[in-house]
Amino acid sequence: MLHTEPMQKVRVFSLDGDKPAVVAALHVMGVIDLRKSRLLIGDDHPAADATSISDALIKVTGALQLLQPHSIKQERHRDADRLIAEVGRLKVLNEIYDLGNERKLIEDDRKAVSHAERIASVFSDVEIDFGRTRSDHINYRAFETDAKGASRFVSAAGREKDMEIIVRKEQKKSFLVLVAYGKSRSIDEYLKGIKINELDLAGKYLEGSPASVIQTARKKREDNARRLSAISKTFADISSDYFSRLSNLKEMLGIELERSEVSGSFKRTDKTFVIEGWVQKRLVGELRERLTNVTDGRVHIDEIEGDELAPTHTRRPKILQPFDYLVSFYSVQRSDEIDPTWIFILSFPIFYGLMVTDVGYGIASLLLATFIIRRTDPEGLMYNAGRIWQINSFAAIFFGFLSNQYFGFQLPYSTPFSFDWLKNTPELIAITVIFGIIQVILGLGLGIYNSYNHGHKKIAYAKFTSILVVLFGTMAVAGAFFGAFNGIITEISGAIAVVSLLLTGVLSGSEATEITNLITHPLSYARLMGFGLGSVIIAFLIDMAFTPHFNGGVIGAFVFLVYLVIFIALHFLNMVLSIFEGIVQGVRLNFVEFFSKFYIGNGIRFKPFGYKRVYTKE
Repeated sequence: MLHTEPMQKVRVFSLDGDKPAVVAALHVMGVIDLRKSRLLIGDDHPAADATSISDALIKVTGALQLLQPHSIKQERHRDADRLIAEVGRLKVLNEIYDLGNERKLIEDDRKAVSHAERIASVFSDVEIDFGRTRSDHINYRAFETDAKGASRFVSAAGREKDMEIIVRKEQKKSFLVLVAYGKSRSIDEYLKGIKINELDLAGKYLEGSPASVIQTARKKREDNARRLSAISKTFADISSDYFSRLSNLKEMLGIELERSEVSGSFKRTDKTFVIEGWVQKRLVGELRERLTNVTDGRVHIDEIEGDELAPTHTRRPKILQPFDYLVSFYSVQRSDEIDPTWIFILSFPIFYGLMVTDVGYGIASLLLATFIIRRTDPEGLMYNAGRIWQINSFAAIFFGFLSNQYFGFQLPYSTPFSFDWLKNTPELIAITVIFGIIQVILGLGLGIYNSYNHGHKKIAYAKFTSILVVLFGTMAVAGAFFGAFNGIITEISGAIAVVSLLLTGVLSGSEATEITNLITHPLSYARLMGFGLGSVIIAFLIDMAFTPHFNGGVIGAFVFLVYLVIFIALHFLNMVLSIFEGIVQGVRLNFVEFFSKFYIGNGIRFKPFGYKRVYTKE
């Protein structure tokens, strides 16, 4: 339960002619995490058809991106040669790319048309031939500015003999300025410090008068719209006929490309090839049987022993796999250390439930989590966090029921395990601190196991004495300040705690600075009570001050609505704060206060050579 999946490294020998069958079988099984063999023989190379498969895949993928999604009919997998030949025969691929290129040109042309029309509209009441602004000897530049900018430019540039301001025309709140000057000089010095919007006079379709440009632009826009409509209809027809087929081809080509390239990680002799990798121990027999069948017995599999760190793989019900994702997001656990995920699965919802502790807030967080799950990528952080949030929401509902909290209101019922945040505060402080002491001691116990297994015996002993510090220190404090134990037990406990603390310092070495955490970390768990109590008090104050009451009349209705809006808004803010703190503090207590006692991390994630079919089948 507290260990990752046992792994076994294997070495596979087979004849070169059986390579396609062996690779396909491994790919289908998806059970081996491949590694480059350390045998002193030659390296293998990708299959000869890898480049052809890659080219075909790129061509099909690009075509699919231009089509509209359509229903997909499942097809059976075909070998690489047939797939490459099929792509070569598909003339529709060239048609798709031609249409895509034409659509891109039309889109670019539409931008040019819009630009020409805008420039022409600015010059609509100016006598100008845009064609004459393109000259081999004279530069023409136009810009819009405000009255101050126009005045500054005219007063500075107007004195120049080889420069002429052709147009200086006020348009609404801005000025249009058109200036002509020789090719050998520049006007940038006169534009410094002036807020301007320069107008590009060299655009396509800027020929003739503004009126003729506008007329040409409107006609061109209509032509482009008609052609784009025709292209869209053609794409729709092609999508209906070919989207399913091309989607299947893409998936099959992707699978074949992985198979053709993977042999680059193999070793080889003249007539044989060698594969190495990690397999789950429970699947070694199945792997041996499968490869024996596909090669008619022409295969040999060795189980390799050594001190190499195995990759980490966990088996857990699908509903709990997001917890593995979150732990690995923090750091992948090593395969040779204790796996803390089950403890995290049990403790995190309890922490969250205690800090949110309201049936209404729990239901609302459940709805929000479900919304996030339906809108995010199943492989991403937000999706996995949403799954964990869903589970935690049920804990919030459960603790809200025990504490009788419904958006701050209390209902007339009680259970044998009911508690009141305001009346049972001392007991809740004690419970949360005791919870912290138990989890810290558990973390130190796991640390003893990990440290001893990795040869760090002094650290293992130090963690044992740390347990004595926490355990007997708690007894001494409980006896001295709360009368939980008589004087003799209290004194003995205090003495053991002090001696253990000194031993911990001596044995810890460089980790001696962590001694203070033996006191602060158990106390950190009191935040469970603090944030939970804070949420309940704020909800109570909101209910007391802003619960809406309808007293009749128009004014009464208005006051009721105002109070209702405030009531909902404040409860929403309190809920968001409770949820945020529940998630952040729940993660912190596990990753900082608990994991720091034993967790090594920096493991290697198990990545089997395999694939996931969506549209096709074997």
